[in-house]
Amino acid sequence: MTYLTSSLSKQLTRSLQSLIAFFTFKKLDWYILRQYLGPFLVTFFLSWFVLIMNFLWKYIDDLIGKGISTDIMVKFMSYASASLIPMTLPLAILLSSIMVMGSFGENSELTAAKSSGISLFRFFKSTIVFSIFIAIFAFFYSNFIFTRTESVFRSMLTDLRTLKPSLLIKPKQFYGGISGMGLRVDAKNEETGELFGIKIYNHNNDNGNPILLVAQRGNLAQSDDENILILKLDTVTMYKDEASNSFDNLKFPFYVWSFDHYEKRLDLRQFKLKETSNNPDAMYMTKNIGELNGSIDSITIQNKSSREIYSRDFLKQNPVLSIPKFSSQISLKDSISKLTAEELARWKAIRSNRIRNVKNHLYSQNSDYQYKIDIQNLMKIEWHRKFSLAISCIVLFFVGAPLGAIIKKGGIGLPMILSIVLFIIYYFSGTIGEQLARSSIFNPAFGMWVSTIIFLPLGIFLTFKARNDSQLLNLDGYTRFFVNLWSRYVKRK
Repeated sequence: MTYLTSSLSKQLTRSLQSLIAFFTFKKLDWYILRQYLGPFLVTFFLSWFVLIMNFLWKYIDDLIGKGISTDIMVKFMSYASASLIPMTLPLAILLSSIMVMGSFGENSELTAAKSSGISLFRFFKSTIVFSIFIAIFAFFYSNFIFTRTESVFRSMLTDLRTLKPSLLIKPKQFYGGISGMGLRVDAKNEETGELFGIKIYNHNNDNGNPILLVAQRGNLAQSDDENILILKLDTVTMYKDEASNSFDNLKFPFYVWSFDHYEKRLDLRQFKLKETSNNPDAMYMTKNIGELNGSIDSITIQNKSSREIYSRDFLKQNPVLSIPKFSSQISLKDSISKLTAEELARWKAIRSNRIRNVKNHLYSQNSDYQYKIDIQNLMKIEWHRKFSLAISCIVLFFVGAPLGAIIKKGGIGLPMILSIVLFIIYYFSGTIGEQLARSSIFNPAFGMWVSTIIFLPLGIFLTFKARNDSQLLNLDGYTRFFVNLWSRYVKRK
């Protein structure tokens, strides 16, 4: 027993010493790290700038012409830029790794190190430690800072879009930017903002669209204090449909009003800029790991409980589906045959109405359950995103660094092209996996890790090839091969 304890203690001591030695840098390590930091910072800010420009190109229509003050715009862009940092880090790691290691290979520094007995993994040591540090930073940033910046960014974006709704209304397209209303116009005068062929669907009570306004022309304006949106319409017809909630009253009143002029005022204070998001579909982005775990467990318990309760009380809530107990002297068929034609038609209408209500009830329950599942999937996606983002920094380093050592080309030419191609593959595979996870086609865990699953074997393969000095991507080798092949072909002639 004493011998076993002593052996384990020695093994643990050696492992600890090896770990300390790995994180202890020598002059060569500091030299490699200094050569790596410069290109990393340059590629980071370059990638960040490109993503910011892409963001502006995507949302420019929502920002221009709104009369947004400079301080609000600066604040909005700062939050938007901060939200793009997690996407920038893996791209910067990949690009800088290819550039720096390619430069070392091109200048024969990597060859000199190998001839001195320094292995490839030992040569990468300082940059591996730096990549691990970036991965840890990416995780904590995503878990604590990103949750705040993304929440404020999404909230401000929604508010900025609704500052001047008339600018966002497009002809022959539905506009849902005004709470409780759906609006569609046939034509629009871009200079004056006047609208023609207007249809307004009112769904304030979440009961379909019982009220429809049709106007020949109109316009939108804001009050002087910008708190009220004034909708002025000319030659208006209003239609209202009231559905019956009673089984005994099957009447459905329908009303029609006509107006020469109609004015509707809407409170715009709900659109004032705020720093919190009330969008339930985006709330998962404001939670850290601990909060996501709690929310996921809560939704799981709620779904299980609601399904059990609904299954147990379904027949009680819908007695029309329960099988009645008739006495042997009473026949349902005979009872129906004694009804008059009017009573029979009324009975059929009541029966159809009740069955339709049961069907709608089942659809509503299923939609509610599916909505909770979708929210749960979004939370699981965000949970896995925080970890997959951090791991991707390390995985992409082991793709980029060996690839640079293989191609032996530095600078921003070939390394830039290869890194962009690889990152596009990484990004689109991750995006496709996320969308399939959102649709419940993929498990959220698999959907968020699919890009890492694809690139991890590639990183291992490239590391193995670079360690053995493979000519896999050496363009000069391929050039010489084809030149020799052409020379042999010419000699045969």
